[in-house]
Amino acid sequence: MMNIQYVIDGHFDILSDVTVRRKKGEHEVIRRLYYPTLKAGGVTGIVASLFVDSQYLPYGALDTAMEQAAALHCEIEESPDILMLCTCAADFERAAAEGRIGFLMSFEGAEPISSCLTLHGFYAMGVRGLGLAWSRRNAAADGCDFLGHLKKGGLTPFGRELVKEAERLHMLIDVSHLSDEGVEDVLQITSCPIIASHSNARAIAGNNRNLTDGQMKEIAARGGMAGLNGCSIIASEKGSEADLGSLTRHLDHMLSVMGEDHVGFGFDFCDLFLQQSSAQDLERFPEFPFDIVKGHGAIPEFTDYLSRYGYSPERIRKLAGQNWLDLFRRVFEN
Repeated sequence: MMNIQYVIDGHFDILSDVTVRRKKGEHEVIRRLYYPTLKAGGVTGIVASLFVDSQYLPYGALDTAMEQAAALHCEIEESPDILMLCTCAADFERAAAEGRIGFLMSFEGAEPISSCLTLHGFYAMGVRGLGLAWSRRNAAADGCDFLGHLKKGGLTPFGRELVKEAERLHMLIDVSHLSDEGVEDVLQITSCPIIASHSNARAIAGNNRNLTDGQMKEIAARGGMAGLNGCSIIASEKGSEADLGSLTRHLDHMLSVMGEDHVGFGFDFCDLFLQQSSAQDLERFPEFPFDIVKGHGAIPEFTDYLSRYGYSPERIRKLAGQNWLDLFRRVFEN
């Protein structure tokens, strides 16, 4: 197994599950249910999403997101020996050096944010990423539905205000799940590095959840990044046929377009969480999705696969975590 100092997953929906369990009275959820697998995979950092399932909309978005952020704080209080809240690159370096796993929080959809003041409140809780949309419409922007049937708009006036405030706060601005029109709007009104935390290449799989070559080139030119998504329906137009070969084809193309300094992992592991998803969200998918890489514990197997495929150790280290760390240095104020 290759020695990799930093392994950072740019998108993981862990907090939805942790919050549900804590509300039922469980404690040390990450230590008991997630840490063994994260440790086995050599994971040193996670970008944890604040995602609101459609069953909690429209009135429960704020409460749901606040509970998720609070749940992470409670988990860290209970397990400070293995978990750490991160808001900058130096925090991730410190977490890795101390054998802890660093967690950075990021919105996956702006539903919980009603004003720039609300955004500041979440910033004070440690949230450092703004993903503007999931695959549905909200007050800030249009998401890109998985099937491509809906008419799309870009950012609303409120969405533009949020993006500009997030840039002023040196937050990550994440365009995964955003409509093409919204991506264009974000690129027009910002000058900071932009990320697509869990999106693949549309040239390989035509799902509109994936990035066009033009979008990838612009994101890379600004010093941003894209995270390789390991979900079957994102990696292949026929999700049932998705495999490691599908992922590698995406990776090859993304690297050829963006360069090896601008691609990382954003696996979007879903197998653990789909049982909690609402019917109205599941019906948005063209097929029932599955994880191609079987969880964080299988990351060493995936990096070994990439090594056998011909990727150099240095390239694999960049993909596994170094590129995310370098991006955090570019974006965040330490």
